[in-house]
Amino acid sequence: MTCVTVRSEIVSQHHIYRFDDFLVDPDTWKLCKNGDEVHLEPIVLKLLIHLISHRDRLVTRQELMDTVWGDTVISESALSKAVARLRKALDDDSASPRYLETVHSQGYRFIAKVEESDLPDHLAPPRATAARRGLLVGIAAIVVLGSLASFWVRAPWNDAQQMEKIGSLAVLPLINLTGDPKQDYYVDGLQDILITELSQIRGLRVTSRQSTRRYRDSQLPATDIAKELGVDALVEGSLLRNGSEIEVSIQLIHGRSDEHLWAERYVRETSYVFDLISDVARAIGTEIVSATAPPASQIPDHGSTGPVDPRAVEAYALGLMHMDRLTSDGIRFAIEQFEEAVTIEPRFALAWGNLGVAHAMYALQGFAPPHESTEKSRAAALQAVQSDNQFYIGHSVLGYIRFWTGDFEGACESFEEALRLNPSAPYAMHGDADCLMLEGRMEESVSRTRQVLAIGPYSAMHNRPLPFHLFIARRYDEAIEAAMAAQARAPGFSMHAILARVYWAKGNQDKALEAERQELDYRGDTVVLAALEEGLDAAGPSGAMRAMAETLVDRAKTSYVDPFLIGETFTRAGAVDEALLWLDRAVQHGSFETTYIAFRPDFDVLRADPRYQGLVDRVYGERNPITARP
Repeated sequence: MTCVTVRSEIVSQHHIYRFDDFLVDPDTWKLCKNGDEVHLEPIVLKLLIHLISHRDRLVTRQELMDTVWGDTVISESALSKAVARLRKALDDDSASPRYLETVHSQGYRFIAKVEESDLPDHLAPPRATAARRGLLVGIAAIVVLGSLASFWVRAPWNDAQQMEKIGSLAVLPLINLTGDPKQDYYVDGLQDILITELSQIRGLRVTSRQSTRRYRDSQLPATDIAKELGVDALVEGSLLRNGSEIEVSIQLIHGRSDEHLWAERYVRETSYVFDLISDVARAIGTEIVSATAPPASQIPDHGSTGPVDPRAVEAYALGLMHMDRLTSDGIRFAIEQFEEAVTIEPRFALAWGNLGVAHAMYALQGFAPPHESTEKSRAAALQAVQSDNQFYIGHSVLGYIRFWTGDFEGACESFEEALRLNPSAPYAMHGDADCLMLEGRMEESVSRTRQVLAIGPYSAMHNRPLPFHLFIARRYDEAIEAAMAAQARAPGFSMHAILARVYWAKGNQDKALEAERQELDYRGDTVVLAALEEGLDAAGPSGAMRAMAETLVDRAKTSYVDPFLIGETFTRAGAVDEALLWLDRAVQHGSFETTYIAFRPDFDVLRADPRYQGLVDRVYGERNPITARP
């Protein structure tokens, strides 16, 4: 394909980089060689652009993982593979590099001579979305100069659009016009609050923030983005902080036609940012209502309003950014930030709720014993409900705490209330799917997890429920297909653990072991990986599982290891006594996974043992679902 670079009609400065026979155009996201386009994955091209932009110094591996991949958590091996693909595209040799020099155990340096130049003004305009985002930047710049009218002119709906119901939308990452990239987290925090407000509109499905961040700076047309996300409309915008004021420009885009349906600009004092977001949500809700004519009550009529200390919002936004990383350090730092936010603003319900989420997530990821985090999460959830009982997040978190501690009736009531207040709350949807599972309604449970996936198609956390529920429904081939599709959508996270369990239950031990290897490699757990190989050589697949379990037992002597993980690994080894011993400890410690113990197919080998029946009785009490097993 011939490589043609283009420039924005709004932005006059359009830098390109040249080295040897290559040309890199960051604006159109292209790498060319002798006029022909070289096809690269977007993340690899972003890696190249970052290295070229910082060619005057060594770029560390950690910096690349933090900046190029952003909020997506990746392993060192993923970075190495991306560098290898870049070298292949450039036909570069790591032993005698012409372009990319490796500094062992530290990072990389771009060493080729690079020429920077501006593209001539007469070249063709860019694709639709690039032009539109350029328009937002341009308009905002004019606002700063004081020559923009108070409000944008509202675009009229055409007849065809008026007849089409908007049942779903996505809020794309807002453009940060502050001039400070360090403020990206603040802009993302406001996007999160806007999504939360819009999610209160009944009959409207709103895509999760985690699934939209991949479109930051995207050059895809709006129609392609809407198709990928499966939504009817998109919300785009930009944010500018100017002294004590904040300016937000927002527009609503038709997902199939790329037509502008509505646009407006809002200016508020920074301390009234909640009022600004609430006004935006109500305006969008009004536009959707006027076009689709659902009941007026579907427009959100409450939310956080009045002045708020900007420091609380900044702490909240910073906490969200770090919690998304799902690392031990990231979640701990998020907890600190959410605590700071609620200390500054004690009635900040959303911050209280996410503090509860962070405590639960810390244990869910295996970084702390469940009991230690559960009560902290419960306390934060109750504070969220007390701060605003008409806000969904406290009810949603409380639902999980009740579920994990055996109050299944209370849990399901909490999930129901959360979904009444926010029909697009994905974690509450997942909780509702678990409630359906408890009742033996597996088909409905699986259907509910598909709705979770529709809310967050590119979020790792929202991709996991569907393959897992298909697994416990014993629909193994569908579970494998769903897990592989999830891995393709969220490559920065691993779905290999669920694949290993499905393959083992299906009787394909070779594929199960390969999936285990991939999971351990992703986690960087070389010790357990070595145990797997040694056990496999000594006693086959069951020997591999026993060796892994025994290694985890040794590790548990010096650091926390979820006893449920040890128990399920012994189960696959066929070591019934050891499995039941560690599953008993899992129940004692309140391991979250014990709530699925009656449904897991891999525990079939234990079902005839009275000790297993006793565990099930202890977990479920009067709601023992063992007879309802699919």
